Amino acid sequence: MHQAPEMETIDLRVEDGIGILSLNRPRVRNAIDGQMRADLRAAVDHVAADQSIRALVLTGAGSAFCAGGDIRGMQERLDQGAAAGEIGWRRQRGLHETLGKLYHLDRPTVAAVNGPATGLGLDLALTCDFVWMADTATVAASFIKRGLVPDGGGLFHLPRRVGVAAAKELVYSGRAVAAEEALALGLADRALPSADLLDAAVAWLRELGRLPRTAQALAKSVLNRSMELSLEEVNTLGSQAQAFCYGSAEHQDSVRAFLADRARAAAAKAQKART
Repeated sequence: MHQAPEMETIDLRVEDGIGILSLNRPRVRNAIDGQMRADLRAAVDHVAADQSIRALVLTGAGSAFCAGGDIRGMQERLDQGAAAGEIGWRRQRGLHETLGKLYHLDRPTVAAVNGPATGLGLDLALTCDFVWMADTATVAASFIKRGLVPDGGGLFHLPRRVGVAAAKELVYSGRAVAAEEALALGLADRALPSADLLDAAVAWLRELGRLPRTAQALAKSVLNRSMELSLEEVNTLGSQAQAFCYGSAEHQDSVRAFLADRARAAAAKAQKART
């Protein structure tokens, strides 16, 4: 187990092998500024390196999940004049590296959207494998309200979840979507009472964490690419992953345990028939 880094804007704790990463700027609805970008990178790097963490929940402190990019940071960038574009591009590159590492993390991830997730906040949630929402939460691809386009992976994730036409409508309008509609669209996978959300996500990930992690990691690596590949390419990657699984201790132990259970059951049945 690795020691978690010291961070100003993110709280990272581990409960029974499940990492809980909380965005922690509640006074500004967990808006993402330069410090949070750096802290998020440190937190994701730590989780990726610490194999004792079997799954990860991403949530927000206070009443919001994440209000998106910090507006004051946008103003500071604009104050740079002609250099604003280059500064923004470099900032985006760094964030994209972090979000890419989170997206490809070789363990299950859940975004527990406890309150509004807007703009970059929605992009961050969609980077996780699963999106669970409090039944009072809302999400919005609200970049258009600032004359911007989704820049945290939303242009990739949205159409894969809801289809191209629905993604266009959400991006063009920037409107807020409540939990019930998010479920219907496929933006969210579950909606729960706010008081139950985090505990339920942790409990479910704990169940997943008991299952063979090698198979989970390899399946995720192929599923994350499946929309861009042909059937033949997916089958090739799948067969390679399966060959690796055949040699894993998890698979071999599972087969032996299954056969041993069957043998014990058969012996007990035979013994009962004789008596």
